[in-house]
Amino acid sequence: MKHPHFFKEFVAFASTFSELKHALMNKVKPANLTTLQYLILEQLAVSEPLTPSEIADCQHMSLPNVSRELKKLHEKQFIDREEDRDDKRKHVIKLSGKGRACMNEAFQHIEGMLLDSLSSSDIEQMDDIIQALRLLNQTIFKKEPKKA
Repeated sequence: MKHPHFFKEFVAFASTFSELKHALMNKVKPANLTTLQYLILEQLAVSEPLTPSEIADCQHMSLPNVSRELKKLHEKQFIDREEDRDDKRKHVIKLSGKGRACMNEAFQHIEGMLLDSLSSSDIEQMDDIIQALRLLNQTIFKKEPKKA
């Protein structure tokens, strides 16, 4: 191995991140949503609009199962379905006003919990932490930051 510690550190980071994300989600997920429904709304909040196939791929689920969950979310008025502009046979999924409000509230709570978990010395390093997160996104995850 050229960089023996790289993969070990990446796995440790991914595992810790997954545990933290799960714990935070359990604290903010509304009682009227299943975990899967919350995860779909979270995915839409970050990357909308999405097709049902894109959601299924990301959630590691079959398209029929995702379609069933999308139907439930639509019935609860958390999402809207729209025809794809380029292909009228396809539909794209977006958050509704209710879904956006739900996710904005959840994200505000998560942000507060994350900030509360930081020490004063962590806060002093906030610019470095942000740079490290951006570097991970650009190098490991190959995702460029969204333009403000």
